[in-house]
Amino acid sequence: MHKIYLGLGASNFFGDLGGANKIGSTSFSLRDFDIQAVRPAIQLGYLYRFDQYWAWRTSFDYIWLSGNDKWTNELFRTNRNLNFRTPIYGLSTSIVFLYEIKQKGHQYNLKGVKGWRSYTYTPYIQAGIGGFYFNSKGKYEGNWYELKPLSTEGEGIVSTRKKYSSVQFTIPLGIGIRVKIDQQWEIGLEYSQWITFTDYIDDVSTTYFDPVALEEYKGQDAVNLANPSPTALISDPSNPGYSPLYRSTLPGQQRGDPRDHDHFMGLFLTVYYSFNEKYVPKLRW
Repeated sequence: MHKIYLGLGASNFFGDLGGANKIGSTSFSLRDFDIQAVRPAIQLGYLYRFDQYWAWRTSFDYIWLSGNDKWTNELFRTNRNLNFRTPIYGLSTSIVFLYEIKQKGHQYNLKGVKGWRSYTYTPYIQAGIGGFYFNSKGKYEGNWYELKPLSTEGEGIVSTRKKYSSVQFTIPLGIGIRVKIDQQWEIGLEYSQWITFTDYIDDVSTTYFDPVALEEYKGQDAVNLANPSPTALISDPSNPGYSPLYRSTLPGQQRGDPRDHDHFMGLFLTVYYSFNEKYVPKLRW
């Protein structure tokens, strides 16, 4: 059985930027969900069902991601004042385990006959492997700048800070359900999550880099995007407003958390169209 499908939905980013109004969880979870970071997402794919319980599918994903420290009230992240946005162009292949459930009922809506029409529900889970491309940009004083070329954490400037790649592997996971509305069409709902192997989707991972060296190698734009904190220049203990917060963006201080990779999720309304019905699963009574 062959199907093509379209998914329209919304995405959310789980990384170093934005998130809940508290210190982020040690492994990003739905606790870090940020309603203000919700962005559109689209899936287009093909599914081949080769067994009663198993199918294979491939998917192209176009997903917008965004994060901004101004959307959280957590003190240090608000003071960090970083932001990003990027489209995700992804391609993945997955194995799908599905279980078809037939709800038997009346075939026709006859006057005076109560009951359900026949419906077919198909809950499923899936896991696979894929890759994606991203190109994150940051906003400073109304303008957007590509972040990777600016080496905001010193990537490529010193040997201890390696450049990161904009092409990355991912493990897509998902759970969903489809409902058949006629011989060829199905509609459904799917929750997907993409586990990645990079901490740089938002261009934030480790510590602040020396602004003097950054300006020398990458220019003032890099310095501005690396540390736009409003308290970045306040570091004098004699200052009446001095507090540890004001020293939190100095070189070597924590900018991100390299212990956890970034990942993202999506919730989709799906539409499936079957163009080959040769496989007919066995009915279970």
